[in-house]
Amino acid sequence: MKPRAPRTLFGRLLLIMTAGLLLAQVLGVWLQLSERRNTVGSTVSLELTQRVAAVYRAIDHQRPAERAELAAWLASPRLSLELLAQAPQEQAMAARLHGLVVGLKKLLGPDVEVRALRLPRIGDFSFELFIRLSAGDWLHLRGGASDEVFAWPWLLLANLSLMLTAVIVLVWWAARQAVRPLSELAAAALALGEDLGRKPLPEDGPQEVQQAAKAFNAMQTRLRAGIEERERFLAAVSHDLRTPVTRLRLRAEMLTDPLLRERTLRDLDDMQGMLDGALDFLHGKLVDEPTQPVDMVALLESMVDDAQDAGQPVTLQVPPGPLRLNARPRALKRAISNLIDNALKYGARAGVEVAARGHELQITVDDDGPGLEAQELTRVFEPFYRVESSRSRETGGVGLGLAIVRQVARSHGGEVELLNRPEGGLRALMRLPLQG
Repeated sequence: MKPRAPRTLFGRLLLIMTAGLLLAQVLGVWLQLSERRNTVGSTVSLELTQRVAAVYRAIDHQRPAERAELAAWLASPRLSLELLAQAPQEQAMAARLHGLVVGLKKLLGPDVEVRALRLPRIGDFSFELFIRLSAGDWLHLRGGASDEVFAWPWLLLANLSLMLTAVIVLVWWAARQAVRPLSELAAAALALGEDLGRKPLPEDGPQEVQQAAKAFNAMQTRLRAGIEERERFLAAVSHDLRTPVTRLRLRAEMLTDPLLRERTLRDLDDMQGMLDGALDFLHGKLVDEPTQPVDMVALLESMVDDAQDAGQPVTLQVPPGPLRLNARPRALKRAISNLIDNALKYGARAGVEVAARGHELQITVDDDGPGLEAQELTRVFEPFYRVESSRSRETGGVGLGLAIVRQVARSHGGEVELLNRPEGGLRALMRLPLQG
């Protein structure tokens, strides 16, 4: 499975900066260890060359009978010395170009024959040499450098790891500080849809963040001013339209033709209902109500009791104990009433259920009606939209009931949807977040 990059800006900044630091640190450690190995190797090679040359001169200057005793005395755990009558041939011509062999020839002279069976290399600094003495026999030398010389510098690596950890922590803190204003701006933009009267963002931090906060606060001020202007306009329209409708209703009452009077009054009722619904939806009163703790079980029990007292077939299922929610009670009651009214109009009954599932509260309203086509399940939430089966005067309305329900649900940070039940009928599901 292909690895995915972090989706958040903070994660991407942290990944890029940490990866860059790790790469730089690894390259730095590799270069440092390589340089250290080369330096130590050169130093050890030079010291070894001088020591071998000194041993050779000391032994070669002794009488043949004393050479073996001196070789045994000069030997050490890291260097064994032995006198032999014959020496094997070299394994490769390239050995003559090795730094150790070249250095010995410089110190001992070109007439001294040096044969190498094993020479130091990276990772293995052992060697085996044969050097011809002036008497014709051979000095056999075997040895190597201490393992500690070329061992991993654990203390250095520990210091580098500690420094890298500290730098990563600083990078994490810097990335968090850089992203925090953007997170606050995103949260403020999300909350703006629910409350235009929220406090402005603090205009502090880096210059770019200050500019973004100032622009956001200016946008919030303009939106609030525009909505207030719309509310004043709608209030004037409401007053101006209600007055002629009332006058028309009085004149209709004076009509002598009963059929004409009935039709006229019915049209005026429809006009009044459309006017009240549209103004109620556009005015936004439902979302301007302040929030307060609401016991949803008690609220639904009260609503269902009122409906049952009116002879309506409404049932309720609730869990034991209260379910508290910070909400706008009048707006929420209006939204649930709209769902119950729709269930009674088109489904003959309304079955209401409330339950807490996870971090959200779910309110369902079921009916036994014909349900809706799949393409209608979302369109019915559009303002003034009505399906063909709801355009009669008996079951009609102005098409704002479900639009108001969605407006209320979203103002609480929730959502509402319609689902066709497998056993028949329609289910309205409202989900509202529960406060921790």
